[in-house]
Amino acid sequence: MADWVLVCRCDEIPAGRGRTCEVLGLRLAVFRAGAAIIALTDRCPHAGGSLGQGWIEEGEVVCPLHRWRFKLHDGRCSTMRGQGVHRFPVEIRQDQVWVLV
Repeated sequence: MADWVLVCRCDEIPAGRGRTCEVLGLRLAVFRAGAAIIALTDRCPHAGGSLGQGWIEEGEVVCPLHRWRFKLHDGRCSTMRGQGVHRFPVEIRQDQVWVLV
């Protein structure tokens, strides 16, 4: 059964960048894109790179290893058709990021 878990504070996520957080044994990549906070699976399906160490360009997160790109709105890969990462529901509660995992 899915549960809401506290991941980090909003101010711990740099604008236009991400960070990696581990909750319940799951690695998440959490990003700040303008006013939105987005949570994706942290592992790039290409070579296992940490998406949380990537950056945002044109509405996509860029993997730092080989530059694969994933759409923030749904996790689909725009570099390699048929690839993608899971996007998790996010809620902001009192300046804290909660993710449904």
